[in-house]
Amino acid sequence: MIVYVDVYCTVFLIFVAAASSDAGLSSEPAEEMWEYKWEDKSDAEIHGPFTSLQMLEWTEENYFPDGVFVRKTSSAPDGAFYSSRRIDFELYV
Repeated sequence: MIVYVDVYCTVFLIFVAAASSDAGLSSEPAEEMWEYKWEDKSDAEIHGPFTSLQMLEWTEENYFPDGVFVRKTSSAPDGAFYSSRRIDFELYV
């Protein structure tokens, strides 16, 4: 009985792995992308998308000395923007 369960689990795991790769699924999370705008106004120009690494580098290089307003591209198209001073981009790299 134990051998049967072991074989069943192994076959099941192989099947799941094959189905995931066929569907283009990955166990690694997708890289987070960001948009930003210089002003917190609804008609302000939106820049992006940019990777978390790029946003982190720009922040560390003081490219945004007064901060900017950012949101994840995975948020709703009308999603809120937040101050980049409150975002730790290193958490997403």
